[in-house]
Amino acid sequence: MASPQPVSSLRRKITLGYVAISVLIMVLSALAFFELHQMETRIRAVSAITDFLNAILEMRRYEKNYFLYNNNSDWQANYHWLVQAEQIFQKQMLNLAVVVPNQHMLKQGLEHYRQAIGRQSGSWEIANAPLLEQEDKVRQEGKELVTTAEEMARTEKKHLFDALERHKKFFLVGIAVLALIVLAVGHILTKAVTAPLENMEHTLRRIAQGEIDHIHIHSQDMEIYSLTQAFNRMIMELRAQQKHMVRSEKLASLGTMLSGVAHEINNPLSNIATSCQILLEESVEEGFHRELLTQIDSQTLRARDIVRSLLDFARDRPFHHQAIPLRPLLEETLLLLRAQRSPGVTVTLETVEGVVVKADRQRLQQVLLNLVKNSLDALSSDGEIIISGHALEGLPNFAPDPHRLVAGNIDKCRVGSVVEIQIQDNGMGIDPLLLPRILDPFFTTKETGQGFGLGLFVVHEIIDEHGGCLIIDSQPGMGSTFRLYLPDPPLSLEETPL
Repeated sequence: MASPQPVSSLRRKITLGYVAISVLIMVLSALAFFELHQMETRIRAVSAITDFLNAILEMRRYEKNYFLYNNNSDWQANYHWLVQAEQIFQKQMLNLAVVVPNQHMLKQGLEHYRQAIGRQSGSWEIANAPLLEQEDKVRQEGKELVTTAEEMARTEKKHLFDALERHKKFFLVGIAVLALIVLAVGHILTKAVTAPLENMEHTLRRIAQGEIDHIHIHSQDMEIYSLTQAFNRMIMELRAQQKHMVRSEKLASLGTMLSGVAHEINNPLSNIATSCQILLEESVEEGFHRELLTQIDSQTLRARDIVRSLLDFARDRPFHHQAIPLRPLLEETLLLLRAQRSPGVTVTLETVEGVVVKADRQRLQQVLLNLVKNSLDALSSDGEIIISGHALEGLPNFAPDPHRLVAGNIDKCRVGSVVEIQIQDNGMGIDPLLLPRILDPFFTTKETGQGFGLGLFVVHEIIDEHGGCLIIDSQPGMGSTFRLYLPDPPLSLEETPL
């Protein structure tokens, strides 16, 4: 039972992590901007109160000088700084009403001081100096005004330092929260990515040591799941290739052994054939014994031909073009597959004499063996296989068809004459969904142990090596037709006819 595919995504988690960090940075930036704005307002308030306090202190200084020396210029300077303090209050401190509380006390203090020195509110002209009898009242109102301004200045400075301290704490807390978020996102990504990748690395190291097995990684992320599935497919292909290599080694060993056995069999076969010929020459009478000797001689020649065919097939040779009579090659191929034919299967050979194909004999025979073997496997206990070969002036035109697969060098086959080899069966056919994949390596529809999916892949490789093309027509329940088209080039000096 296949495991359900995960619905989460590693990319989504990374995106959410970045979004969370970005939102946090934006929130912290907004709060920091708000705090800085508040601090700027507090600084303006402190600056305004400081300017106001300085003006009040200058006003009190000239007030003291006037009462000490009774100099009218000191009185005028005192009045000048009173006007300056009122202007600072009107232009700066009223705009900071939210920040600077109890402004009405300063306003009342200014009004009381103005009344004490005998001036009307809003009257900014220079008048006569007040009577000295008002000295105590003026000093008392001035003192209260200075006390109120100093208290307000101390309060605003304290608020400013509190805001600075709060901003530092906020900054440190923001950095700590941001660091925690980054660590949390890093931990999640480490758990989601690093741990599965380390598990995969450990498994791949075991694979490199020869312990081939599936990778099992428990992850809810789609990317890790897809990567695991891809590695598992690769491992399955590696396992199949390993089995194919073992099988190839066995076949190579079998071919070596077959060559030795074939040579050993040739010696007694030669002795049997020689003895049979001597007996036939000495026996002149027609009869039962002569008929038996004739059959022995015929079967001995047949056994020798089979051994020779096995030796030719097992021998590994470099690629070599030569002119090959097609019908004898097909007959020899069918002879090699005779033991694999069911009694109810009929094989019809419709190739006429004289058709010659220019190819590598061993490789072409391997192609024919694979195709005829596939047709035999596609048949039940009974069925029919028709094999034909013809020389054509050019490649026929094939209309696009969902039940047709075209592979190989089709353009080269359209130039000049070609030899067509057709193998047709009335077996089970091929599903149209599987038809485009049948030439892939290790693709097979057979049960486990009955095939490795390399037969048609090898056919395609050999046909492509010859510069030919392959046309496959197949429908489920209606059999399959394999058409090989090999170009018919002129033989060079190095190529010799068979």
